[in-house]
Amino acid sequence: MMKFTDFIKSKLFFRNLALMVVVTLILIWLILQSLKLYTRHGQFILLPDFTGKPLDELVQFADEKGLKVIITDSIYDENMPPRSIRVMDPQPNTGVKSGRKIYVTIASGTPDLVPMPDIRELSLRQAVETLVLSGLRIDYISYVEGPFQNSVIGQRIGTRNVNPGELLPRNSKIVIVVEKGDNPVPAVVPDVIGLHPYEAYNTLFRSGLNLGKISFPDGIPQDSAMVIHQEPGIETRLTPGSYVSLVFGQIKDAKQLKSLRQHHQNRDSIIDENEEEF
Repeated sequence: MMKFTDFIKSKLFFRNLALMVVVTLILIWLILQSLKLYTRHGQFILLPDFTGKPLDELVQFADEKGLKVIITDSIYDENMPPRSIRVMDPQPNTGVKSGRKIYVTIASGTPDLVPMPDIRELSLRQAVETLVLSGLRIDYISYVEGPFQNSVIGQRIGTRNVNPGELLPRNSKIVIVVEKGDNPVPAVVPDVIGLHPYEAYNTLFRSGLNLGKISFPDGIPQDSAMVIHQEPGIETRLTPGSYVSLVFGQIKDAKQLKSLRQHHQNRDSIIDENEEEF
């Protein structure tokens, strides 16, 4: 009988070993090919950015690529055409496979209607919060003669009085009518550096100030822009109802935000010192 040591040195052993290696490699190759066939490996479709574009463009693209479009919601947006795409899931520039469902939120052509709350006899700050929570926006603050500073006595759209409970399109702009007060306290300009548009606007309104000139750079969506400059500066004391101008831009990180705030604080300190010397 052949000894084991002699067997592993024989041609028969090496022939069987080579056969086992070949069979193993073939099995591995077959498994990989079956996985590719099952998962369609490497056949990803790059999903373009259809945000802001008509829904029909995405539907046409989806039909050509074997994708499915599912509308999950329709929201009124005054800054977007009806049936344009607001949100996509998966996000743009994502690799997807044929048969994948693309979930979208589109812009509605008809605004939702919301009831006008009664903000009369509230404080200005309470009135701003109530309107925002109700899905309405503030147009401006109108100060009129009256003994109680920042006490709300009227609510209008333009020059028309609006009754509590009246149905209004969502995001309608409301004029808040408030009293000046017998001995009005100056309004202090808040720090709105780094805030998004409506965060900044409402912060000013809560402080008894109105919006002055607003500047947006080209190519930056308003929803993602942030305040990079405000005039007058932080903690400036103004007559209630005065105007504050804002410049919007992009803030990349916390370091840039800190630098912008420091710049404004230093600038305002220099202005205050010069006013005291004068």
